[in-house]
Amino acid sequence: MLGRFKDTVKDLSDNVKSAVAKKELDEDTLDPLLEQMRLKLLQSNVSMEAAEQIEAQIRESLLGEEVKRTAVEETVNQAVKDALLEILDDGYDFYSELETVEKPPVVFLIGFNGSGKTTTAAKLAKQLDDRGMDTVLGAGDTFRAASIEQLKEHGDALGKKVIAHEYESDPAAVGYDTVEHANNNDKVALVDTAGRSHSDQNLMDELKKMVDVNEPDITFLVIDALAGNDIVEQADAYEGMFDAIIVTKMDVDDAGGAIISISQKSGKPVAFLGNGQGYDDIEDFDKEKFVEQILE
Repeated sequence: MLGRFKDTVKDLSDNVKSAVAKKELDEDTLDPLLEQMRLKLLQSNVSMEAAEQIEAQIRESLLGEEVKRTAVEETVNQAVKDALLEILDDGYDFYSELETVEKPPVVFLIGFNGSGKTTTAAKLAKQLDDRGMDTVLGAGDTFRAASIEQLKEHGDALGKKVIAHEYESDPAAVGYDTVEHANNNDKVALVDTAGRSHSDQNLMDELKKMVDVNEPDITFLVIDALAGNDIVEQADAYEGMFDAIIVTKMDVDDAGGAIISISQKSGKPVAFLGNGQGYDDIEDFDKEKFVEQILE
């Protein structure tokens, strides 16, 4: 995991080491190396805006520094770490947020097709169950019969109630019935929604209707770590509609750019990482741990 990103940082360190003995890092020395690093960040699915921000901050940290060859790796790593920690935000505590809701909480999962929303809903149900909180799952993706069936299978496996209507029924009504069940039975409502993009105005209108009718307390944007440059498009499509981010498929992501790109673009915290298909394959996002993995 994150191998490509690790190689980018190592290459920058090696290049700086080759360029210096014991002298001040000036613009002529540093700028070509940082430009090369920026290109490699783009190849690691880091967006242009995020790559430029990282480059600018590392440049500010290193320009004018007098670096011994023996300390190059440490100096470069610290500059990269500072730049990444500035962009990343792990300050969203899902369970603390749930405690602030007076009524049984309503949680929505939104995102593009294939991002892993349905499986993530089941994972959150398992996490909450482990903490003694019961849940009900809402099959709000009524545009795909397979999604409804998938959520029912998860519900059966976890022993959780699933509220589902017929294929192509009103998703807002599914959400309403899910919330009503949660209120009557003191449960957390976890509502899946249809994958949609900003170019599909009808589906975006349906999502807004679901939000207006059901007033979710917490909305997660679920993104696929392998989505590449589509990450920026997704942040734009759902701007202002989500509280925090869940990044899926981290176990097969060699690039590592998705988290950085979505964080830089949206300004929202990353709450969880999905790293497998099992119900326990989800973990709180820890930005220090994530950066250390890149720099190890």
